[in-house]
Amino acid sequence: MVIMTDDKDADDPKIYNNETTSEVEPSQETEADYYALKKWELGFLRQECVNLGLEVFYNKYMARVQRSYLSIFVVLQTFISIAHVVVIVTGDQHPTAAIHPDLICYTFGSLIVWISLFAAFKERLIKAHPWVPYVTSCAAIFTLIVTDIMIPLYHAVVTFMNPPLRPSYASHVIFAIYIFLPLSENYNVIILGGATTICYLIIMALITYRLESDMIIKVTTELIYFLCLNLFGLYFRLINEVAIRRTFLDRRELVEGNLLLKFARNQEKELLLSILPEHTAELMEKDIRVMIEKMRSGHHNNINPHNFFRTGTQWRSINKLYVQKHTNVTILYADVVNYTFITTQLPVKSLVDVLHELFVKFDEAAKEFNVLRIKFLGDCYYCVSGVPIKNKHHAKSCVDLGLRMIKDIRDVRMSRDLNIDMRIGIHSGSIISGVIGACKWQYDIWSRDVIIANKMESTGEAGKVHVTMQTLELLDGEYIYEDGTDKAKSDPVLVKHNIQTFLIVPQFCDDSNYYTLTDTATSSRLSVGVKRKTIQIKKERSQVTRNFMQNSMEQFREIMKQTNVEMAKELDRMPIGKFQFNKIFSTSRHTIQHQSSALPYYSNSYTNNDTISDSRLDNLSTFFMCFENKRWEWLFMKEPDLMLKYSVLMSFIVFVCIFLTQVLDKASGIYFWLVMGLSGLILFCFIPITWFKKLWDIYTPYSSEDLLRIRKPRNTVLRKLYDFSDSVMRSFTFRTIIYLVTICILVTCSLAYLIECNYDIIEKEKDETVHKESLLIKDFCSNSWSVSQCLTLAIGMAFLFLRIHYLLKAVCGLTILLFYAWAIFDELHYIYDNSASMNPGMNSKVAHLLLVVFTVIVFQWIDRQSEYIARVDYNWKRQLLKQKEEAEVTKQTNKILVENILPTHVAEIYINRQLKNEFYNEEYKNVAVMFATITNMDINTDISVENEKSVLKVLNEIICDFDEKLQYFDGYLKVEKIKVAGWTYMAACGLDPGRCDSSSSLGPYRSVSGITRTSLMTNGRRSLNPRTSDLSPQLPHRNNSSTRHSNNVTIVMTEFALELMKVLRDFSIENFKQTNPGLLRVGISNGKVMAGVVGSSKPLYDIWGNAVNMASRMDSTGIPGKIQVTKESAEIIQSYGYQCEYRGQIFVKGRGKIPTYFVNVNDKYELVKSTSTDNVSTKL
Repeated sequence: MVIMTDDKDADDPKIYNNETTSEVEPSQETEADYYALKKWELGFLRQECVNLGLEVFYNKYMARVQRSYLSIFVVLQTFISIAHVVVIVTGDQHPTAAIHPDLICYTFGSLIVWISLFAAFKERLIKAHPWVPYVTSCAAIFTLIVTDIMIPLYHAVVTFMNPPLRPSYASHVIFAIYIFLPLSENYNVIILGGATTICYLIIMALITYRLESDMIIKVTTELIYFLCLNLFGLYFRLINEVAIRRTFLDRRELVEGNLLLKFARNQEKELLLSILPEHTAELMEKDIRVMIEKMRSGHHNNINPHNFFRTGTQWRSINKLYVQKHTNVTILYADVVNYTFITTQLPVKSLVDVLHELFVKFDEAAKEFNVLRIKFLGDCYYCVSGVPIKNKHHAKSCVDLGLRMIKDIRDVRMSRDLNIDMRIGIHSGSIISGVIGACKWQYDIWSRDVIIANKMESTGEAGKVHVTMQTLELLDGEYIYEDGTDKAKSDPVLVKHNIQTFLIVPQFCDDSNYYTLTDTATSSRLSVGVKRKTIQIKKERSQVTRNFMQNSMEQFREIMKQTNVEMAKELDRMPIGKFQFNKIFSTSRHTIQHQSSALPYYSNSYTNNDTISDSRLDNLSTFFMCFENKRWEWLFMKEPDLMLKYSVLMSFIVFVCIFLTQVLDKASGIYFWLVMGLSGLILFCFIPITWFKKLWDIYTPYSSEDLLRIRKPRNTVLRKLYDFSDSVMRSFTFRTIIYLVTICILVTCSLAYLIECNYDIIEKEKDETVHKESLLIKDFCSNSWSVSQCLTLAIGMAFLFLRIHYLLKAVCGLTILLFYAWAIFDELHYIYDNSASMNPGMNSKVAHLLLVVFTVIVFQWIDRQSEYIARVDYNWKRQLLKQKEEAEVTKQTNKILVENILPTHVAEIYINRQLKNEFYNEEYKNVAVMFATITNMDINTDISVENEKSVLKVLNEIICDFDEKLQYFDGYLKVEKIKVAGWTYMAACGLDPGRCDSSSSLGPYRSVSGITRTSLMTNGRRSLNPRTSDLSPQLPHRNNSSTRHSNNVTIVMTEFALELMKVLRDFSIENFKQTNPGLLRVGISNGKVMAGVVGSSKPLYDIWGNAVNMASRMDSTGIPGKIQVTKESAEIIQSYGYQCEYRGQIFVKGRGKIPTYFVNVNDKYELVKSTSTDNVSTKL
């Protein structure tokens, strides 16, 4: 919902002090304001429905609304007929015989109307024969007209009534044509209304006024009255169409918004569940949304992801650790054998292709065997079974998965001719799972049993599944096994925990089954199930692998196609009135439930969701039509009324009609002209007040800078009038004052004709001659029916103002009715005594009163219907506003989450591309990679730590501090956190999208720039400066001791490592007070890497290449408190004037012995500069 506010530019001094010669200036209306204004224009609404393909649905909805109005008409017609008959029967002015024709006509007329209109409620009949509503409407109107005309005609010809009778239901028939009957086209009702007017004018001229000397004048006043009635009806149809089309478009927007919100929520959920199990995701999602909502309530409406946690509540202040303990689980670690060697033999792109193919197969197998993949670390793939859903066969699931992995990698080995194999370790026990850190969240597991499983993998044997006794005992003897490896028997960790190990050897068959067991009975028992699984997986592999981003985009596209389809289902839910009498007459029984059975998946989002309420408002009082929530009521009353100008114009037209009617009836006198003149002046002044803005906007060209901006008047007077015209329509107080003044004027002018009807003069003339008396009455007060007709016009206008409170209009109508009843029966009874009546048995004063009463009742019911639809529409707009707020929160949450799963440019590509069994990758020629492991902090023996969760709490605090340093680590090159593995922090520098190699799969998205990074917490700091692909060869240093502005990735990575060392030192001193604080063991290497997302699920961004492997080895073979680098990285560091110390030849797995270096740092963890006397090591 767009809430329109007063224009703020009116008080801006710059507007009036500008010395330019321009006559106008652009307004500050936004696109939403512009659209909100256009939604009050009928032409725009019609075109919008056509553009959105809603015209067919609108016509169907209008058919329902018209049937609702028709049912009200049938009820009103029945009530009016019964009331009229009762009044005739209870009258005593004529014998009973004289009223029999009237009773017969009314009775049979009503029955014929009932019968003719009954077919209009048959939806199936109308669908088959669209002409039915037109025929039944014409038949009903013809019956009403004939019934109404026959009575005065009969009494004029047969009983010679004097004064002649007048038709009873002229106004009622006109209102029925324009408002109640199911006639969809305006030209149809105009033709029918015109024909009805002609019929009634003829009967007035030939019967009612045939004896009057001024018959032409009185027929002319009747013509004015009927023209005004037709104009009333047409005006109601037009404003009602505006209201209903607005309601219809609002409903569509609500349906679309709800579907999009459903999509956003699903996207958010899938995004979270792609990295986090549901139990952890729900807690984190809830906290993120709560924080965003708190910030919004604190007037942080524009929440940017990069400063989200800077402006909001500190994330870590909530003191939560999102971890849970799980027992009875099995952990599997799998590592690609000979991976380090092939990293030096294969191009990086080919290497990652191999990993992607393997990990896709592993992900599919893990899903089949109900195993949760945790993450992959380079070539290491580890997972767990029994989390988050308990699995009593968790050990078997992991063993089956391990056997499948061995088969899959052997298939890849054969197809790609690579010397690779799989080494797998499995252990059963308990774990703690969750997330740590402030940014780049990844679900992980920790525990002693996790360490044991890792050791089982490293001490295992290629092509076999290495399991512990704890796991083997859970397998129920279903597998053939042998003793474990000698390496396992000598491993310190396994020996310390008394772990006995075994090897399960897969037995492959020719039918491509995964494995068989040598035990015949067991084999036969399992073969059927195994074969069934094989067939199932083959079918799954034949399908296109889809990731969650792809599914989300497909859902989004489907939602956009589905909106109009859902609108067809929504037609039965849309409001048609508080009391739906059409249900009594309709025989159609197709229900919403029946329609809902055909709804697709997305429609469940609102059929079972309370976001969109039913068309009925439970919080709306039945009689008074008020919201039970007083605040809602007040806000509804304050809604702008952009149709006020049309109501004011219509009121002035009604005034002109009343004025002409009374002038033709020879009303005169100074008081009459004074009242009319002053009233006309006031009403005329309301026209420019309400129309000035509209006319200015129409005839003034748009701003050349923005087609959605209107040029406002420059002149001070015109500008104030423009702003006042706008504020009047938006102000409840102003429009209520205009309404009350207008209605008072119209009522006063309607009764102004009676000002000169002086009772004393009439009584004095009565004493002279009877003839004189009759002349006086004719001259001064002879057309009392024109007063009643003018008053019905005023009453009708009282109900046709849109944004005036329903109760106020009802009170005005009732007040006018009571006042006129008092005037008729008491104060001015002598004027109405001799006027024409409707029936021979009816007092003429009662006839006048019935006309006004029936008018009030008709307009009251019409207003109730319109008011109800308006309030339902308002309720929808409130829901839409709430949806937009929820969608905004969801959007912000999604953005924060996305940028903490993948780098921003990668996330954009995943969202906008269709990835079908392919992976996103970027190849970089030079990236610095860092592995930093926290050491020298034996948490397990520290008295301040009592259990594993406390250990994780310490680790979380350290990682959060690292992340905080990362976010504030400014420079021309960004440092990207890759992951945390155990106590190791991995980061890289140089992964800017503009710097990736031309062979990257980034394609047309390579030019992404201006990207800022996001942390999920205040402590997850990252550089916020956008980067470009142009990097100058040499940039000045910030100061003598800082190279932060260097364009070399290795230097920047080294400086960041030193910052982390400082953070760990400060943390250790502050929290543990120990003499030997925690130390960081850092390994850095640089070179060509491939970055991307592999696997078929759980999109995790990672990097691969020889530089990554070497950085890991530099860490694992390093010394706490030192930064160990490769020879190539040391050369770069020394070229920038910093010292490196040669360590010697160190054995590196897969590479043999290679030279390594330590970066020299001082006690303050600063790089040590080389002096002129320093010699570069001869080993370089």
